[in-house]
Amino acid sequence: MSNSGGLIRSSAPLNTGKLISSYYLEIEYLLERIEGATTHYQTLGLERSATSDEVILEYQKSVAVLHPPYYKVRATVPDEMLVRVDQAFKKVSRAFSVLTNSSKRTKYDEQRNPRTYATLPLDAPKPKAQQDPGATQPKTEPSAKQSLKAETVEIKVDQEMRPVFTKASVHQETVERRRCERFKLSVPVLVAGYEHTGKKWQEVTKTIDVSRIGVAVRMRSPVKHGIVLHITLPLPTKLRSHGFSEAGYNMYAIVRRVEPLTDGMRVVGLEFIGAHPPADFLYKPWATFRTQKWIGPDRRREPREERIEPVAVEYLDGSMQRLGREAAVTENVSPNGARVCVRAAPPEFEFVRVTSPNRTFNSLALVRNHWAGTDGFERLCLQFVENTWPL
Repeated sequence: MSNSGGLIRSSAPLNTGKLISSYYLEIEYLLERIEGATTHYQTLGLERSATSDEVILEYQKSVAVLHPPYYKVRATVPDEMLVRVDQAFKKVSRAFSVLTNSSKRTKYDEQRNPRTYATLPLDAPKPKAQQDPGATQPKTEPSAKQSLKAETVEIKVDQEMRPVFTKASVHQETVERRRCERFKLSVPVLVAGYEHTGKKWQEVTKTIDVSRIGVAVRMRSPVKHGIVLHITLPLPTKLRSHGFSEAGYNMYAIVRRVEPLTDGMRVVGLEFIGAHPPADFLYKPWATFRTQKWIGPDRRREPREERIEPVAVEYLDGSMQRLGREAAVTENVSPNGARVCVRAAPPEFEFVRVTSPNRTFNSLALVRNHWAGTDGFERLCLQFVENTWPL
């Protein structure tokens, strides 16, 4: 069995960046398998019938991933991952020590599956199951062909690109509005971006769910709506648009959704934009971008009304401390959201409090989109989380 969960090793020479990206994906798979293993066989990714030679081979593969021969790759491993690597190495070594020793392995197998014995009198007749005539007969299991057909999922892809993460955080359920079905899948992903100083940063994290046109991930690094990130992840081939034979799926994605911090992490929704970045990205990779305006039917849960009304906007950090306050105007509103035109929002903030003295309205709001208009003013797309706007 492969120690990397099915990652494909390329025979072509790789540069340092590709080696590091491939290593992060492979070691994350291996660490997850080892940490979740409950037996020595699972630790090495083996069946119980594995021979000693197979045990030795899988042990060597695991050690090669835990302690890579490339110095530049080893130097990039963060301290918190090094702790996990040391613990995994000890667990792998214990499994290797037991499974390569025939007497220890036999004793281990017996402890894992002890034999049980039951005695019956010699003249005791074999008990017969009494069938209740009124009992309901169990339903026949569907055939394998029928089960396969029922589990098949069709993914219909339109020509137009639509926003991916647009579901509001409300309890009301309506018709599915996404273009492509989203699947709950947790796989390691390497995310790379740029700071305003031009310094590149990287973060290894995991996906929450995936689709053909985007993913949701948990991140510690602060990101803004509209920035472009490069991601590498082992996405299933049926969800890819290119790179079907490669171990890592390389894609540029735009940040479409940013949730507030929770325990130091935030959920970030990313929409795929292609294997190549926008043209301006090469000159200013930390800039914010906007996708083309959606010209299809309105997919909002509630219709918006074009309405210009003065409001006061307070910018808050994660601890609800005020960062600034300014006068603004609404451009459109609905009971649970609004688009607001502001002069200059702070570089970083978590929440917004909107107050309308004319409407006696006050509510905390989440920022669902943020961009600068051609007129020099910024727009905030807000979702109210405390009160509804009176129409």
